[in-house]
Amino acid sequence: MTEPLDLAQQVNAAQSIMATPAAAEAVRVEWALATTCRAIAATMAARDPASGAGAHGSAAGVAIFAGAGSPLTQGLAMGLRGPVTAADLDAIEAHLRPSGAGPRQLEVSPFADPGLLALLAERRYRINEWQLVWTRAVPAAPLPPPPSDLVVRRVAPGEEALYARVCLAGFLETEDVPAAMIDLILPSAFAADHEPYLAWLGDQPIGGGLLSVADGVAFIAGSGVRPGFRRRGAQGALIRARLDRARALGCELACASTQPGTASRRNMERHGFAVAYPKLVMLVD
Repeated sequence: MTEPLDLAQQVNAAQSIMATPAAAEAVRVEWALATTCRAIAATMAARDPASGAGAHGSAAGVAIFAGAGSPLTQGLAMGLRGPVTAADLDAIEAHLRPSGAGPRQLEVSPFADPGLLALLAERRYRINEWQLVWTRAVPAAPLPPPPSDLVVRRVAPGEEALYARVCLAGFLETEDVPAAMIDLILPSAFAADHEPYLAWLGDQPIGGGLLSVADGVAFIAGSGVRPGFRRRGAQGALIRARLDRARALGCELACASTQPGTASRRNMERHGFAVAYPKLVMLVD
């Protein structure tokens, strides 16, 4: 039977992992993601100062507050630039729930400093969700156009709420989208270095998705297709349109994240993405 590693051996093993190219890519991706989320929080604050939206950043990670209940309200890039102290985590948690009540959520990659997990265990964080982070090189040449009956284009001024409604209809599996949910998503359509897209079938907007860019990384995110319009190629067309735009913007790396075993995962595989690493979404009440 293999003897368990002692603490010094565990730390040495973690440091060896952190020195790999895979770790360097993860650090780049996670900090770029934090940058894009900062932009959304800044837009939310400008549009609605009473929202309290904003970001707190340090070497320990970035806390994004985009309103209570927003999926963007979470800690990102945690422990990827060195150890996270109890004081660091205190500051991040305070920003995530300024009222002092409500859950706190953090994303944790396998390349985080090992001391972070010990801190989270002490504070009774639990695993809420697994994510897979997918990457691929941005294509050097244009990709095939969508089916002839589909058109994918950037959202025009005045279509931002429509974009949010269409995407949320796909996420929520219903056309009855609450206005409060639209309000939470809408700032992403106006944020710096964010571009929303709609897929159209004739005069029907049937799907949407978001492209955001930071540090040469293009994030393919926020994709949703209305329940009554699935299996018409909209999801693939939205991915290809954003990859083509990423090339035009000079990005080198494209990134997306999905839950394991979903249709979104299969779409990533079909479009040349491969799993770079898994990620935990940790939650405490």
